[in-house]
Amino acid sequence: MDTYKIDHVARMTGLSKHVIRSWERRFDLIKPVRGGNRYRMYSQEDVELLIYLKDQLEEGFAIGELASLGRDELIARIQRTDDNEGKEAGNSLDRILESLLSSISPLDRNKFVRLFNEYSALLPFDEVFYKIFIPLQRKIGDLWHEGKIGVGEEHFVSNHIRQKFLSVLNQIPSSSQGPKVVIACLPDEQHELAIWIAAYQCARNGCQVFYLGASMPVKELAAFCTLTRPNLVLLSWTTSLTEPEAKSLVEDYVQMVLPICPIWAGGAGAYMMREYFKESGIEVLESLHVLEDRLKRLSQFLPNK
Repeated sequence: MDTYKIDHVARMTGLSKHVIRSWERRFDLIKPVRGGNRYRMYSQEDVELLIYLKDQLEEGFAIGELASLGRDELIARIQRTDDNEGKEAGNSLDRILESLLSSISPLDRNKFVRLFNEYSALLPFDEVFYKIFIPLQRKIGDLWHEGKIGVGEEHFVSNHIRQKFLSVLNQIPSSSQGPKVVIACLPDEQHELAIWIAAYQCARNGCQVFYLGASMPVKELAAFCTLTRPNLVLLSWTTSLTEPEAKSLVEDYVQMVLPICPIWAGGAGAYMMREYFKESGIEVLESLHVLEDRLKRLSQFLPNK
């Protein structure tokens, strides 16, 4: 089960850390546990309860009145609300995906572009990105693997998602003092889905993102890093390589890129080689879920810190 530190909870709920601690002490509704590092860690259920309380306060309820119901009753009310809203939202999102897919096979270019643009404007970008773009990209990949659509259709959809994603990515405000993060795939790796998510998480956390995309040669990556002097290189490694191939590639990164800045790597391929990465000084991210928390560590790479 996912757990979060109080800084992360405050961002997700819109509540201040002071309010969260106050409700925790006064009403015994929130049940954090101590992690191995002694930080108080909040569960997903705690986060959902805090969001529910905040919404109810905005509807005019008093916190004391809500707290008197007890945690179990509040959680039950959240579940009943989620069941009803989830069915409606799930059905709506399913319909959106089905309508987009119906314009792909057979391909109706005008219909797809019209629907894609309409749906992209319909919801906040967070929801568009995670609930439409990512599921659509995965579904299109599945259809291609199953032989139900061709490479052309798959590229057509992927490029539309990529263009919209990069347009929004470039509009996310970033501080000139934010960490510089170069994000790229391995040489010959074409799948960008994971680094889309990583780039978006980095940008939302105030990083200056240099998105280099798919199939980035190590030598060219090193040249770009020499030019830009980033605080971090983030690599997507999903491709399966033989052990000699993987070790040779890691050695290239160690020799050409690691002297310039730290490297983090994520993906199935990186995880399979995690022990060798660790020995080489490259950090492996076990999943995208831990990336946001790890981004806080970038401050140690910044000058004058």
